Amino acid sequence: MVPHTLQVHAGIASPLLHHEVPREQHSVWSSHYDEGRLTHRSARTITLAHWADQALQQYHHIEALSGISFYTPCGTLNLSASSDGFSYTKQRYLIESALNFRYVDYSAEQLAHTYPMLSRSLPYHGLYDAPPSGMIHPRRMVAAQLACAAHHGAIHHDDVVTRITPHHDFVTVETALGHEYKTQRVIVAAGAYSGLSSLLPRSLDYTIKSEIVTLGEISSDTATFLSNMPTMMIDCQNNIIEDAYLTPPLRYPDGKWYIKLGSNSVDDVFFDSATALRQWILHGDTHRTHHAQIALLRSLFDQLDWISFRSLPCVITRTPHGLPFIERLHPRLTAVVGCNGSLAKSGYIVGTIAVDTMAAGCDAPVGQ
Repeated sequence: MVPHTLQVHAGIASPLLHHEVPREQHSVWSSHYDEGRLTHRSARTITLAHWADQALQQYHHIEALSGISFYTPCGTLNLSASSDGFSYTKQRYLIESALNFRYVDYSAEQLAHTYPMLSRSLPYHGLYDAPPSGMIHPRRMVAAQLACAAHHGAIHHDDVVTRITPHHDFVTVETALGHEYKTQRVIVAAGAYSGLSSLLPRSLDYTIKSEIVTLGEISSDTATFLSNMPTMMIDCQNNIIEDAYLTPPLRYPDGKWYIKLGSNSVDDVFFDSATALRQWILHGDTHRTHHAQIALLRSLFDQLDWISFRSLPCVITRTPHGLPFIERLHPRLTAVVGCNGSLAKSGYIVGTIAVDTMAAGCDAPVGQ
C-alpha cells in the first residue's frame, strides 16, 4: 500500500515548472493554466461568502509556509446599473453583517474620480469590496499548495488518472503512464472531467458549460499606469454577454502584458462527453463572444491603447443549487464537483470540508 497522503493529479501538469503540455498534445486540460483569478467576499450566497472570507484569511499562511507568493490584495470593484440588481452583490447587507465589513459605494461621477483608468461616462454604480479581496495567481497558488502538502508528508505524482476503482478494503488508481496505485481513500476533484472519465462510481447532477475569455494586450507602460487597478465584476448591459469579470494587467509566460476578461454568453454550450469537451478546448468557436468582450473592454477603458486581442476557450461546472457537491460516493471515495465558476479562491476551505466529509461519511451536498 502507498501512503494515504498520495496525491495523483488528474491532468494537471506540475505548476512548479511554470509550463504545461500544449492543449493539442494533452487528453485533458486544467483551468489553473492561467495567470489571474478574482478572490472576493462578494457572493451569490452567504455560504460562499463565508468560504471566501475563510480562505482569504489563509493565503498569507500558505505563502509563508510554501515560500511562494500568489496573492495580490488589490480589492474588487463591482459595477452594475444598481447595487441590488447584480447577483454577486444582491446579498450585500447580509454579507456585510455576517462578515463584519462594509462595501464602499460609488456613484458614476465618483467612479470616474476614484478610478481614472475607467471611462468617464459608464452607466454603472460601483460597489467596492476592499482588501483582503483582490486577485490570486492560479499557477503559483497550486505550486504553493503542493509545497505545503509536501511539507506535511504528501507525495505528488505528475500523471493523468484514467480509472479509479473502489474495493471493500482499498481503492485502485490507474494512470495514463501505466501506473497502478492502491490507497485507503480517494478524493476526486477533477473538475469537468470528474464525471466524463472512469473516476466516479456513480454520476452527479452537474453540468459542464463553455466559457470564453479575452486577453487584451497592452504595453508595459500602460500596465504601470494601471498598477493600482482592482479586479472587477461587471453586470454588463449586453445582449450577448453577462456577468463579466476582469483582472488588472498581468504578465503572462510569453512576456506580454494582458488584461483578462471573461463572461457568460448566450452562445455558451454544454458538454456531456470528454470528446466534445476536448473539441471545444482545441477548436471552440469563440468569435461572437470574443467581439462582445472586446467591445466591453473598449467601453470600460476608452483611454487605453490596445495592442491586440485574443480569445481562449475555457470551461466551468455548475450545480442546481449553486454550491459544489462534496459528497461521499463510496465508503472510500469522496467527490468534489461543481464549483460554479467561482471557487478557485476558496480551495483551502473546500478541501478541508472534503476531508471532513470523507472522515465523517456525510453524504449530502454541502449547504443543502
